[in-house]
Amino acid sequence: MNTNLQLQFQKLLSKNNYRCTEERRVLFSTLKNQSNPCTIQELVTATSGSLDPATVYRNVELFEKLNVVHRVYTGWKYKVELSDDFRDHHHHMTCTNCSTITSFEESSTLLNEFKKLESQNNFKMTSHSLELTGLCQNCC
Repeated sequence: MNTNLQLQFQKLLSKNNYRCTEERRVLFSTLKNQSNPCTIQELVTATSGSLDPATVYRNVELFEKLNVVHRVYTGWKYKVELSDDFRDHHHHMTCTNCSTITSFEESSTLLNEFKKLESQNNFKMTSHSLELTGLCQNCC
């Protein structure tokens, strides 16, 4: 795991009066290694043998509270992934048929369009999120 991210994670826990337990380190590392958002059940499976399901659920709840992870909704269900504090900013495309989520980064052209919108509307953007829904290549 990236040492800087691990240190940042440990400092966040400490600042909020939580210990950086081995279980929390394992879960954080597992999340860091995920290329796309995952369900809590997928995290339970990925950490089986080292973490029990209750520990995963409890710590995902804590991670949400501390903004270590955030939810990515697929209809009324959701998946979780590390927040922008712990990974590069990106967006998602979600297949409405199979619920596959694909991450993507915005282009400089799109960022320029956001800046135009800011200027046209006398608005100061502090963050943004872009979620696209449609059909993936397997469901088209």
